[in-house]
Amino acid sequence: MDATTRRLLTGYGLFDQRDDLAAHAHVRPDLVVCDECDAVYKRRALAHNETARCLRCGSMIGRGHALTVDGQLALAIAALLVFIIGNVSDIVTLNVAGVQSPVTLYESIRSTWVTGQHLVALLAAATAFAFPLAVILLRLYVLLPLVAGVRVNGFVPAMRALRWVTHWSMVEVFLFGALVAIVKSAGLASVILGAGIFSYAVLTFLLAANQAVGLHGLWRRASELR
Repeated sequence: MDATTRRLLTGYGLFDQRDDLAAHAHVRPDLVVCDECDAVYKRRALAHNETARCLRCGSMIGRGHALTVDGQLALAIAALLVFIIGNVSDIVTLNVAGVQSPVTLYESIRSTWVTGQHLVALLAAATAFAFPLAVILLRLYVLLPLVAGVRVNGFVPAMRALRWVTHWSMVEVFLFGALVAIVKSAGLASVILGAGIFSYAVLTFLLAANQAVGLHGLWRRASELR
C-alpha cells in the first residue's frame, strides 16, 4: 500500500498506521508515529498549549492540554450519565389538537425505520447511539485503570478502536438535524423540548472536550506504567 492510499484511508478512519507498524515490530506506547509521513519519535510530556510537530513534514503529532487524565475520566463518566439520560428521556413532546405525544430517540429511529427509510434509521442509530456509546465505554475502559496506576490488558487495541470510532461519532450532526426537524415541526404542532435534547447538547460538549485533548496523554501515561 503506497503512502497516498494510506493517507486517504487514514482520513476516513479506515486505516491506522500504527497497525501497519505493529505488524512488523513490537508495540511501543512510548513512541509516536506521524500520521502523514510515518516518522517515529520518542513520546514526551507536553506543557499546556504546547504542540509537537513532525520535523519531516510539519504535521502536528501532539498537543499539550491542561486537562489531566483524572479530568478526562470525570468527563467520560459525566458523558455516560448524560448519554443515559438522553436515551431514556423524551427528545421532544408534540402537542397536536390537545393530544401530547412524547418522542424518545428510540421511538424516532423506530418510526423512521417503519416508514421505509431504513438507511436514515441506521445512520441515526449509529451516529447518535452506537458510536457515541462506543467512544464513552472505550474511554472508561482505558481511563479507569490508568487513573488507578494500572495499564489495562488490551490497552493498545482499545486505543486503536477508540481512535477509529471517534471519527464516526457525530452527535453534533444528530443534534443539528433534530433542531432542524423541531423548527420545521413548529408550524404543524406545538413542540415542547424534552430533557433528551438538552442532554444531547451537553453530551456534544463533553465529547468535544475529550476529543480536543487527544490521545497523546493517554499513550504517555501508559508508557510510564510499563
